Amino acid sequence: MLTRPALHRFARPGHPTVRVTVLPHAGGSASYFRCWAPTAQRLGVELTIVQYPGHEELFTEQSANTLEEMSSAVSETIRDEAERTVLFGHSMGGLLAHETAVALAGQGHELLGLHISGSRAPDQPVSRPRHELPDKELVASIAAMSPDEPCPLEDEQLAAVLLPQVRLEMRLAETYHRAPLPLTTPIILHMGTDDPDFRVEDAPPWERFTSSGTELLAHPGHHFYLGREAAADEILESIIARIP
Repeated sequence: MLTRPALHRFARPGHPTVRVTVLPHAGGSASYFRCWAPTAQRLGVELTIVQYPGHEELFTEQSANTLEEMSSAVSETIRDEAERTVLFGHSMGGLLAHETAVALAGQGHELLGLHISGSRAPDQPVSRPRHELPDKELVASIAAMSPDEPCPLEDEQLAAVLLPQVRLEMRLAETYHRAPLPLTTPIILHMGTDDPDFRVEDAPPWERFTSSGTELLAHPGHHFYLGREAAADEILESIIARIP
């Protein structure tokens, strides 16, 4: 049985009316986004990060077999607060954010906002699936996504522990497909200016997944541009500016 994901609260200032919930990338844990907390506190935003089974304190818990299964668990976790929640998902988390928004809409819950970062549209094919690569090639390909950032998986001891979960979640993302089912919520897209995995031309296919339009915001950096406090400032301020 799939373990329900945990929800880590990194900022809860006063009586916030807005909650930003982050869905990490494949292999990403809640602690990666701890650097967002000071900005969230300053902006008066409640910040929560979803911790997937198989990560950190949930390391020994059973992971999902499909992105849809993971989405069902996330939807259950955030459903009661959906109307004041802005979902922000990066890479695999972007696909998961969209699938979660679809699931919630089907239950009569509309999100306050939907922000998707560094992620292909759900009906676009993956030309070179990383999850099928041998270990060393997989680690090298992940390192190349953000060459200016340290890659913990280049440590062989860490890779022995963490790489199976990374590969599993990459498989969930790379095998996921959904035909367009337009949401009424606008989709705000984010990208790193030097991201080799998501370029400006990858944004238009997302237009088929909403009846309320898309917008593309570019931030300095590569695929993992968002692990810095300066990026948190840009992203969270852009989220607040686009709340209806």
